[in-house]
Amino acid sequence: MADTLYSEEELFELGRKNYGKLVLYCTRLEENGFWEQAENVMKKSSTEVLDLYVQSVLMNLAVHCGEILDSQREFMRVITLSNPLGIPTEGRIQRVVYNDSRRLYELPPILLQLCGLYDKQSKADMTEYFLDAFLNILLCMAYLDTGKDEKVSGFIQKYYEKISNFIIDRDAKTLAEYITRKLSSKDIKCDAEYIIKGNVKVTITAPAHKVETDENKAKKIEPDEIKNNKTAKKGRRKNTNKNINKDTAKKQTAEFNKAAGFAEKQQKKAKSEQAMAAEKIRRQEQEKKEAEQREKEELEKKEAARKEAERKEKQRAEFFKRVQENEERIAREQFLVVKERIKERERVAKEEHERRIKAIMDELNSLVGLSDVKKEIQSLTNLIKIRKLRESMNMPVMDMSYHMVFTGSPGTGKTTVARLVGKVYKELGILTDGKMIETDRSGLVAGYVGQTAIKVHDVIEQAIGGVLFIDEAYSLVNPDVPNDFGMEAVDALVKLMEDHRDNLVIIVAGYTEEMKTFLKSNTGLISRFNKFISFPDYTNNELLEIMDVMAQNAGLTIEDAAKDKILAQLEGMKEEEWEDFGNARGIRNMFEKIIMKQADRLVMIEEPEKEQLMTIIADDI
Repeated sequence: MADTLYSEEELFELGRKNYGKLVLYCTRLEENGFWEQAENVMKKSSTEVLDLYVQSVLMNLAVHCGEILDSQREFMRVITLSNPLGIPTEGRIQRVVYNDSRRLYELPPILLQLCGLYDKQSKADMTEYFLDAFLNILLCMAYLDTGKDEKVSGFIQKYYEKISNFIIDRDAKTLAEYITRKLSSKDIKCDAEYIIKGNVKVTITAPAHKVETDENKAKKIEPDEIKNNKTAKKGRRKNTNKNINKDTAKKQTAEFNKAAGFAEKQQKKAKSEQAMAAEKIRRQEQEKKEAEQREKEELEKKEAARKEAERKEKQRAEFFKRVQENEERIAREQFLVVKERIKERERVAKEEHERRIKAIMDELNSLVGLSDVKKEIQSLTNLIKIRKLRESMNMPVMDMSYHMVFTGSPGTGKTTVARLVGKVYKELGILTDGKMIETDRSGLVAGYVGQTAIKVHDVIEQAIGGVLFIDEAYSLVNPDVPNDFGMEAVDALVKLMEDHRDNLVIIVAGYTEEMKTFLKSNTGLISRFNKFISFPDYTNNELLEIMDVMAQNAGLTIEDAAKDKILAQLEGMKEEEWEDFGNARGIRNMFEKIIMKQADRLVMIEEPEKEQLMTIIADDI
């Protein structure tokens, strides 16, 4: 089988076009009543049976050639209008699919048999066109993997030998030449005309012979009475010249009369023979005219047959023109259906994608406070979306680093926001996983020479595809301690960031001033971390709102008097107390103490009501 220059997209389009031909032929069988009996038995339409048969033969071809390529799997799945074998888009093809395809492949080709019956009744050639289109579909899928030429040729040759028995009145030599031509050609096209024209039988009718007549020969015949008359006249001349007696004269007269009677008799006989000869000539002329008439009629029949052949050829050309127009119409309709199907899938996928991004952003926006942080993350998300849109339109885009620095006090939501950033990056196609791996100095720095680089490498391997969040990253750099292994961790980190820049995002976090010192410790850090997001301390009202959210999540309600008491405690805290408080972490610790205090109060009530169990009052603060 020759190599082909068709692209994968062209092979899919050729496959759909030839499948459209098969659908057209199946429709013609149904319209002419050939499928009625088969439908009563099989309880399926002709196109449903066609889809089963097409997928089964394609599956057997793919299995025969070895490992099934993704492109071949997709070709088998979408080339038909339906997917009766249930070929999956990805993953392992179930054994039952192979078994079903093998069983259906071995069954008699009912559609091809009905095409043969249709051809006999309609004096058409639909069988050849049906089989040719089917072989073209096999070739389209085979050319998706050009490395399997020998196996593909063997399979198609064997299949053709099996199936060609259903082609009516075609000689074996022409069929062999046809399949050789089909497998050796670089073009995937309709070759059915080769079989049809290769079997045309021409009958040569010999011209009618010209009828010979005996007219000229008859004119040369000399009747016998003419000879007899000549003889009689000669005898009379002799007798007149002699001297004879009366007796002799009487005797001669009698003889003369006798001769005259004989001559008259002979004359009548001659006339009769002449009449017979004339009748013979007339009959010969009549036969000649009749022969000429037959020859004329034969010529007229030939002319009529020629005109009839021209009419049928014209009718046949018009028929195939209509077939081609119908095929093109069906192909266009099928293309539009597939196009709409793809558009619908893309629309649903896009809506689902936007829904997931919105859910993540809603989760971010539901956090208490952090208004500037939310704006920064939203702006970053918008920037990445526009960047992706420009890439899809082949427009130039600037290089962009996705690593970030979160600055702020502990408990201000840095870890929570980092986890949401990983999810957003995954939905935007920046990361493949979106997970977040959290670590600090202890997870990166070892106590012995050479072990720090190994620890950094192991942590990076875990984080590939997602976000690596390094809390208190400034602790990696300690200029006051000689030979500190933290710098070794920073150096390894910079190298691995570059090695995995397409599928890894690192977020470092810590106090603002300390993080500035950290970034200056290595020039590679400054160029890679160019996005800074500041997390301010929560206000007292925001801390109270955070506690209210915690209570709601726990199924509790804080009374207004209790809220006032909590707010008073927060406002009364001294500066040194705030340093150890930890923002949201401190408010969580306070909430846990309130829950314990509430439990101590409720346990003293013998049978507390549900509302009491759900309410935090001022005495619990």
